[in-house]
Amino acid sequence: MGAANWLILVLVALRVILVIKRQRAEAVITIVQGRYYLAAALAAWVTATPHITLVHDNFVCGNAGSTILVKRVLRGLTATILRRAAHIYAVSPEMQQLVSRECGMKSEIQLPSTTRPARQAEGQVQITRSGSPVILFAGAISYTVIDCLDLLANMIANGQLKEYGMSDAKLHLCATIADAEMRKRGWNHPGIVVRGWVPQSELPRELSRADILFLPYSFLESSRGAVETAFPSKTADYLAAGKPVLVFGPKYSSLVRYASEQGFAEIVDEFSSAALARGIQRIVFSPSHREALATRALEVFSANHDIKCEQRKFYIALGQIICADTQQTTSEIDVA
Repeated sequence: MGAANWLILVLVALRVILVIKRQRAEAVITIVQGRYYLAAALAAWVTATPHITLVHDNFVCGNAGSTILVKRVLRGLTATILRRAAHIYAVSPEMQQLVSRECGMKSEIQLPSTTRPARQAEGQVQITRSGSPVILFAGAISYTVIDCLDLLANMIANGQLKEYGMSDAKLHLCATIADAEMRKRGWNHPGIVVRGWVPQSELPRELSRADILFLPYSFLESSRGAVETAFPSKTADYLAAGKPVLVFGPKYSSLVRYASEQGFAEIVDEFSSAALARGIQRIVFSPSHREALATRALEVFSANHDIKCEQRKFYIALGQIICADTQQTTSEIDVA
């Protein structure tokens, strides 16, 4: 992160300060991701505006490619920002613990959420051709999933699932990936279908067409900092779909812990093609298991991921923060 980038952040902060003043903003809300949250937090501090921050990424590890010095600087700055925040939201219990350990600050867990689904059709979890399940992955193909997708895609391309009674299993990818990358990874196979990036408004329909929703989290040691504390946002969409979910990730990941506690998924926590194949097989050939997973997915969604409920709680908290700040400001003026 060079001097030019720091200068850009300062300019952005000045712009935010002007917006706060002109709009008479009563709060600033940021997400700890990328770099621009630094500018927003600075503007909030300069204008004495309550700052609410959402921690979704592991700020201790820093961005890939950053130097050790830059990571240390960003870690220190982020810790300072969190200590000065009026309220902190953490994306998982593990992230909550990280915030407490690094900054000594309390935070509130706010899991990913989405809109409540329409009435689910009866029989939606039936696999019409048990030997030909459609396994779907939706989301960005990043370092937190690539090793898991490689394993499953290679199993499809090599016909490995035939040994488990699934002669024509398919992997659908609702993601963006170049043809050259497909060829490089050996994914250019009829059983691997790239559907492209799907807008949020169309995602429920795509999920409803699949038999199994694949929810991976990387086993790579280089990704451990992320998978231990962060949480995949697509989890909310998967649960809302009311379909069998297959979680594939290490035991130490926030995702596997949550899925184990909530019981909404078939869990495979061993990086093994045989273990993954058996997990898929259990879903495909057990109607009662599929039905139980789908039912539980909707229950967990309603309890923890319904965006209307989360919005209501957020607005209540926001109102309390603004009210408390107003009262404090009034008291300071009276004293003066």
